[in-house]
Amino acid sequence: MMYNKLSLFIIIITNIISGIAQGLTIIIIPWYFTDTLNASSTFSFCYALLTIIGLFWGLYAGVIIDNFNRKKIFLSINFTSGIMFFLIFISFKIFPSYSQFLMLLGFAICSFYYTISFPNLYALIQEITPKGYFIKITSILEIQLQLTSIIAALTCAVLMSGLDLSLLLNNYIEFKINKWEISSIFLLNSTMYLISGFILMTLKYIPAKKNSTFSHKNTFIELKKALFYLGKNKSIAIYGICSQIIFAFLIVELFSLLPLFVKYCLNGSILIFSLADLTYAIGAIISGIIMMRIIKKINIIYSTIVLIVVTGYAFLLMISFQKLAIFFVATLIIGMTNSSTRIIRMTYLLNNIPNYIIGRINTIFNSINTFIRAVLILLFSLPWFSENHNVIMGYRIGIVVLLLFSIVLLIEYRKTNQS
Repeated sequence: MMYNKLSLFIIIITNIISGIAQGLTIIIIPWYFTDTLNASSTFSFCYALLTIIGLFWGLYAGVIIDNFNRKKIFLSINFTSGIMFFLIFISFKIFPSYSQFLMLLGFAICSFYYTISFPNLYALIQEITPKGYFIKITSILEIQLQLTSIIAALTCAVLMSGLDLSLLLNNYIEFKINKWEISSIFLLNSTMYLISGFILMTLKYIPAKKNSTFSHKNTFIELKKALFYLGKNKSIAIYGICSQIIFAFLIVELFSLLPLFVKYCLNGSILIFSLADLTYAIGAIISGIIMMRIIKKINIIYSTIVLIVVTGYAFLLMISFQKLAIFFVATLIIGMTNSSTRIIRMTYLLNNIPNYIIGRINTIFNSINTFIRAVLILLFSLPWFSENHNVIMGYRIGIVVLLLFSIVLLIEYRKTNQS
């Protein structure tokens, strides 16, 4: 399939729509368990279990991505998610006493969706895009991802808090949005996933690998091929694993630590929690624009080390001062460092890993990332971290983890320079 702007446009539009649905769920549910139910530890423990299950699903997802039509994979997960969220919405009305379980189920759907959709997205982009466009495309995708986060954060803040423009504009405009119930959010999610699927049906796509001889019994054989490839290319393996430590800790922080930090250390509400996501996204967009221009001029490994260290320092500032202004500045910096790392990392992987195996390679990296997250989430699910300001210790542990992985990358950087 030849690269064309229409194909990329369709992929980005569908990614925005489904991404908003994802964003609403991952903002609302952790906050609801922390603020409304006062059950942050329960959520963290359940999230840890989902993460462990996702470890196996992630490995299998990579095999699926490399052996099946990537457009059909997107269609399947979007339509399945749309139907599942609609059933959750109906179940909320019929079985309100099971609301906690249904919210966790909705979060699980988003988690499993992301596990396969993200690597499938980059595998598809690599397949339809000439190599010289990878820097531009990864930067565009990062900007799109963060614009989606901004829309999701603003939507979440409005729908969960309500909005009355008549008060803001001295009654010149009478416009009011009442606070939504979580069940209605799930109905909105269902609609977005289905719309995303229908739009994706218009994508003209001829897979490079037309006739797959894959059998589900050969899953481990397929994974062994990917592991053998990484064994022969140790520098790719080390960089692929260590460079994603920022993503690992940020996901854990978002779901297990940030709600507690906002509530207990900043005395904030879901509005502050949503605005943090918005601020992070603005930082990421700034990074996407800058990286598009400078990425060819920088050293990949050294830049990644610097970005990891700066991320740790931003977290250190945030927990040391516990002021709203510093919190948002730190969040902006973290958004920039995380986004820059993802653009650098994905450009490196797309340029160095063949398309026929990239799905498996990415999901092996993601599975290692998932294991790290599971360990951290289980640790932070201890009730002690939910008491008073003890969440600060969780951040300190995360900073140490970031520094350890940056040291491994530094050792690899020196080996590369000496060879």
